[in-house]
Amino acid sequence: MRRIISVTLQILIIIAISVGLLELVLRVAAPRLPGQIGVVARYVTTGQPFSEAWTPAWRENRDHFYALRPGIENALQYGSPSVSFRLTTHKLWDDGLPPDEGIGFRTAPVDFAPDVVVVGDSFGFCFTEQADCWVDQLAAMTGDHIVNLSTPVTGSLSHARMIEDFAAPLEPPIVLWQFFGNDFYDDYVLHAWRGDIDPMRTGETVDTGGSWITRNTVIGALLELVATGTWSGLPAGDRAYEPRYSAPYPGGLLKFGKQYELTALDMSRAETQYGLEQTRAALRDAKARVEAWGGALAVVIIPTREEVYSAITGPVMGADQLAILSGAREAMHTLCAEIELPCFDAMDAFSTPEAVTTALYYADDMHLNPNGNRVLAEAVMPWLADLGGAND
Repeated sequence: MRRIISVTLQILIIIAISVGLLELVLRVAAPRLPGQIGVVARYVTTGQPFSEAWTPAWRENRDHFYALRPGIENALQYGSPSVSFRLTTHKLWDDGLPPDEGIGFRTAPVDFAPDVVVVGDSFGFCFTEQADCWVDQLAAMTGDHIVNLSTPVTGSLSHARMIEDFAAPLEPPIVLWQFFGNDFYDDYVLHAWRGDIDPMRTGETVDTGGSWITRNTVIGALLELVATGTWSGLPAGDRAYEPRYSAPYPGGLLKFGKQYELTALDMSRAETQYGLEQTRAALRDAKARVEAWGGALAVVIIPTREEVYSAITGPVMGADQLAILSGAREAMHTLCAEIELPCFDAMDAFSTPEAVTTALYYADDMHLNPNGNRVLAEAVMPWLADLGGAND
């Protein structure tokens, strides 16, 4: 009996030492581990998803909620564990402020008369290398001088302010207003964050749950990730950005149905209805401002990837949830007709047999990949020419 106990203890000690050494190795290797495994390991060890020590590119701004810092040089940015790109920002002109103050843009300083100015959110900013962004591809295709004022995590109130502060001094013939379905919600968020209104109903929360082991050890977290496909220790605020479904598509395994999008694009919610009214007023003001200098305002609408690949996503997430994601895009069509704005919906270009059989969006990120940006630029080019904004 004593021998059995002794052998058992030895085995347990060896297992404990082995597990401890493996935990140590995983912690040391966490900064270099790939994909979602690396994200989980870094959350456990550092509380952050990525290990790069770059200066944050965005900072809070009262007029926009977030604005880009100027003077960023080739900084690595992440959209998801598999999506990264380099970012360089400039001031449009000398604003009299110190180099690290003011607002930066993903566009060259303006020393020319622009043909087109683009305002928008992350879909205008692009989660790609700059040369792959549809705005830059469009400039290369047309030869137009295009200034890109798009800034991630912004809505229509921000876009209208960008026109007022930065497009108006340039007086371009064309202003393209890029729209994505969460812009209504972003307008609500800006006013609530600023204290202009009382917060309304908040998005659904997800109980992270999990045990001490899964939240505090890399081994426990990775075992849970492998066994369930998710990690319960992910901060509650980030859980809304985790995909709920997956299905094969031309780019591999499409991960979709994030709770954030199902909340932010839901036109039945009080927040989005509030934002809709803010967008309506912002578009009216922007149209009047642009037309006052003899220019034209036009809208480019970006659909969700769930809509574009509805034949794949619909059977998984259901028609009701898919309809929620299309509601904001449809509301923008109504605004375009009401305010009499030219409106280009990329859904048409993305729904062609040639386009839909390729990967237009990243597999685990809501944004367009380089190919999707190219298809968008090619589709926008003739429409822009009809508006008088592209060189023949």
